[in-house]
Amino acid sequence: MAARTGRLLVTSLLLSLFAVFAVGQPAKAHGGQSADEGYVMVQQALTYLVNEPGQSGTTEALMKIDAVLTAEDQDGVDVATVTEAKAALQAGDAAAARVLLQDSITEAVNALQRAVAQQTGTKIVLEPFPSRGPLTVTEWMILALSALVLAVGFVLAVRFRPSEGLRELGRDISGAKGMRHEGGEK
Repeated sequence: MAARTGRLLVTSLLLSLFAVFAVGQPAKAHGGQSADEGYVMVQQALTYLVNEPGQSGTTEALMKIDAVLTAEDQDGVDVATVTEAKAALQAGDAAAARVLLQDSITEAVNALQRAVAQQTGTKIVLEPFPSRGPLTVTEWMILALSALVLAVGFVLAVRFRPSEGLRELGRDISGAKGMRHEGGEK
């Protein structure tokens, strides 16, 4: 019986793996758009500028902008504005480059279908949220006070722990009820 169950388990596992790897399609995150479309490459350049501030993001964004300028499919992209964005980025003005890149795809963004139901409808790449930074002195004091209260609570719980276990206490309580009931009848 155990051998039959084991074979059944192995067979079902192999069939499941086959179904996942042979039949399943890989997920595509580009939304049906080709990565060589000018519109998509402008969005990628914006992503690099927002998520990787500094030289590495600027370098990647410049590479994407160069790819936009040489792309065959530039539908919905204002090439003159992309060229201005490239000049601004090379001059070190990443904020102006971001605004120009967003302006360069306004036509393509306006041609998109509006968001419905659970779609976000986001059209503008926003600044990332600033990180909190290190804890302030007040936050360290609150953290230390919380740890102290926790430690004191643990010490008090151990110090004033009853000598009887839960079962013994349960028996005492049930025995006390019996005595009370007997005493109440008198």
